[in-house]
Amino acid sequence: MILQIPMIRRVVLGILASMLCISWSISPILAQSVDPEQPSPINNVLHFWGYEDISDCWDNFDPEGSGGSAEQGYGEEVDGGDAERLEVDITCSMKFNFDENMFLNPGMKIVVEVGLRVDHAEAESEEDEDLTISLMKGGDAIDSRSFPNIDTDEDVQLKWEVDVGGNSTWWNSSKGEPGLRFQISKTGWDASGTPCSGALQVLKCGGSFRLYFSNNQDGMRTQVDFPIGEAPEIIVDEEPGDESALPGFELVTGLGAILLAGDAFSRGSRERPLTPPRFLEP
Repeated sequence: MILQIPMIRRVVLGILASMLCISWSISPILAQSVDPEQPSPINNVLHFWGYEDISDCWDNFDPEGSGGSAEQGYGEEVDGGDAERLEVDITCSMKFNFDENMFLNPGMKIVVEVGLRVDHAEAESEEDEDLTISLMKGGDAIDSRSFPNIDTDEDVQLKWEVDVGGNSTWWNSSKGEPGLRFQISKTGWDASGTPCSGALQVLKCGGSFRLYFSNNQDGMRTQVDFPIGEAPEIIVDEEPGDESALPGFELVTGLGAILLAGDAFSRGSRERPLTPPRFLEP
């Protein structure tokens, strides 16, 4: 059975179209990291972990990456004894550096959620600083929010959004990974519920700051949702006429040659008259 030229052309065209589709689609697939500790469009939520005394706090993109984190699901700093104030300045930073830069879709929003509990005296002084939470990019604050009237000694769930644009679009590997910084300075309390004050203070004073981690059992959320996109392609200038630099060029060229050869053979067959068969005399 002889395969006709038109059928060959259809087969080659089909193969060519399929290979082009595969070459165009494979790049975004490979770009999505399969490492659960690394950010990607399908792994875009930053989770937070830390020690029980919150002396160390870190974050990564692995929802199961709680190794070394407090089993009770939160860390707590307690300023007691002779401390007259609750003084907190804690930064949770990436535990693992990015393998590649992270790109966020401009015009979309970063969603920050924090679960915490603070306890301090309901008194005011010139030294007071309200709770401030900063979304960090390396050592720089991308966005900072202050919370002046949060309830004390109660679980509080905070949430806000940050517009993506400007310096929040690219997050560089090794020096621009995300994190959260927590700061507060408030007057402490004593065992009687009286604000601490002066050298005549007899009872022990203090306050506390609790940050819930991603593995807590209290229904609190501490995470950052990033609208991660595929990084724009960087066009590399090639020498004029150097079409071989294009991905899959050799494959496309080969299939194109087959198609042209088949087409030429088809035209030649139509232009030459068919030679009648010769029969041998017995």
